[in-house]
Amino acid sequence: MADEEWGSVFDVDTRESEDIVHVLSRARLFQDLATDELLKLAPILHHRDFFPREVIVQQGAPGAGLYFIMSGSADVVLHDAKGEDILLANLGEGRMFGEISLVDGAPRTASVISSTRSHVLGFFRADLMDLIEHSPGPGFKILYRLTQLLQEKVTESVTDYRSLERAIRRRRRPPETATNGAPAGGSLAHDPAERERVTD
Repeated sequence: MADEEWGSVFDVDTRESEDIVHVLSRARLFQDLATDELLKLAPILHHRDFFPREVIVQQGAPGAGLYFIMSGSADVVLHDAKGEDILLANLGEGRMFGEISLVDGAPRTASVISSTRSHVLGFFRADLMDLIEHSPGPGFKILYRLTQLLQEKVTESVTDYRSLERAIRRRRRPPETATNGAPAGGSLAHDPAERERVTD
């Protein structure tokens, strides 16, 4: 199967389905699927091995689907406007990333680069559509769970934005004033009684 992101043809691996099911069962996206449904999903996953420092997904490239790290680990790296690479996270065995691309296909917001020799599973948008067509039960369970995860991400983003907004407001708040109207810790020379005392 050709894929626009990995850019290769993938053959289904002969690894034991039980091992793959074990990895999938730990992913939040598939937590509602029964074991027999996971066994149906395992054969349509795509497999690829990556060497250290090999790019799994490239920042800015159209998203094609999601990935699971079957073994090994990978770094999430942001390439900023200054041309610098910022390490955002390290993903270990069993971690999933890229699930939003199953529905929107938007450009990747960061690169994911293998940090060790890694075996990665791919599940692409076309696979999900095919699963919905031929096995609607597990297909719609995945789609429903995906909408829940996306809603959680939106809620987290709104919460982070509000926290940042409050922090900015606190920084912009003018210095506190004393109860008599003078700046806290400042001079009282503008008070008439104080001026009279000072000039005596």
